[in-house]
Amino acid sequence: MSGEERRNPSPHAAESDGDSLDPQPSGSLPPDRRHEGLTGQAPAGEQPADTASPAAPARPDESPQGAGCLPAILAATVLMGIVFFIVFGFSAWLIFQKRGDLASRTLRATVIPQLEQTRLDPDEKQQVIRQLSDLADDLDAGLYENWQAGGIMQRLIDTPMMRWGDLVAVNAWAGKNLPEAQQADANKQISRFFRAVELEQAGGRDIHDVLAPVAGPPNAMGFVGLRPDLDSGAVADVVKRAKLVADRAQIPDQPYEPVSLARVVRRQIEIGGREGAK
Repeated sequence: MSGEERRNPSPHAAESDGDSLDPQPSGSLPPDRRHEGLTGQAPAGEQPADTASPAAPARPDESPQGAGCLPAILAATVLMGIVFFIVFGFSAWLIFQKRGDLASRTLRATVIPQLEQTRLDPDEKQQVIRQLSDLADDLDAGLYENWQAGGIMQRLIDTPMMRWGDLVAVNAWAGKNLPEAQQADANKQISRFFRAVELEQAGGRDIHDVLAPVAGPPNAMGFVGLRPDLDSGAVADVVKRAKLVADRAQIPDQPYEPVSLARVVRRQIEIGGREGAK
């Protein structure tokens, strides 16, 4: 190469040299920024800018849940309760207003037919049935108010008229089949029981308990009668139970005259019409 060429280099060579000496070519990042992009950290001595990180998207299982069907179920339950109490209250009011009619129907359809099948003495049975029939006629005619009709029926149901003839029959069986001393005691204790009924110290539940040892199966209407095969042991148990009831009622330990069921029924009708239920 000649010395002149070394003194005057070509323009292309100058441009090449200029390119090699350019510290930061256009379009390229400075070294510190390139380092930050590669490492994810800012150069030493330089604080990164505060940038808010975007919120992570909610997962499907973390989506907010609604109240579901619980409010509807609670509301339906409350409404059903309100409807129930309204229906119950109306039914009770209707029954309360129709107690006279219900009492008359009960007497004619249930009480009198069942009483006709009991073991009562025929004459006394006819007296009691006549009293109950007259009572049903008076109820139909409106001679008793609702509270009076309810009181009369409550008192009649509490009387032992359905089992009265059974206890009389047990006493008659004891008078024929037990030894003489036991016959006298059976008559005394059973008469004391009837005296307690007359004084309103014993009722229908008591006579059912007294006759439990000799009770038969219930009939189609649910009434219990006397079993046909009586024996001395069962009758002695009946006598013992009658004594317990009489002792509880503080009835003196002595025999009494037979009590009329017709008189007991008439008295309960009078008291029920005057005072109502117990």
